[in-house]
Amino acid sequence: MATTKEIVGELIDVNQELEYLEQSNDLDIDKHKELEETRLDLHKQVKVKLDNVDYFMVELSKREHIIDAEIEHMKDEVARLKSRRKGLERTKDYFNKTLLPSVILEVGNDNGVYETNTARYKLYETFGSVMVYPHIVADDFKKVEIVEKLDKVKARKAAISAFNAGEDMPIGIDITKVKRVKRT
Repeated sequence: MATTKEIVGELIDVNQELEYLEQSNDLDIDKHKELEETRLDLHKQVKVKLDNVDYFMVELSKREHIIDAEIEHMKDEVARLKSRRKGLERTKDYFNKTLLPSVILEVGNDNGVYETNTARYKLYETFGSVMVYPHIVADDFKKVEIVEKLDKVKARKAAISAFNAGEDMPIGIDITKVKRVKRT
């Protein structure tokens, strides 16, 4: 079975033959009729091919939506698991910062040590998190970050307007025209 490209090539050839035959002085009715039948047959074949392509595109669209739904489901599952992990971290935090220190203070020895069959707990002091007040802190503790990003939206608009006006492209910007198909 011929590909769509081959059928379209044959159709172009038949159309050119028909045009040549119509422009020539000696019009062969039988040849003209045969070429018209061939042209109609090729049109039918192209229609069948495009119907198949359309069916295939619809199937691709369905698969794409199924994959999008799976991605959303996985995002929800990841969010649920992250929430459970945060809950576990909060529980661990409560044990390490509240429960265990109070138990060690109450039942541990004078050095702040409490031993079980599986672990040895020692109570010690260290620095906690620092509080920084941005409006009154000295400049020594401030850090400035400059991030340079390309504005592709602005560059695209400039390139399109330069192309439409027939001007040279701005330096460092290039844009090409591409063919797209809109399916409705």
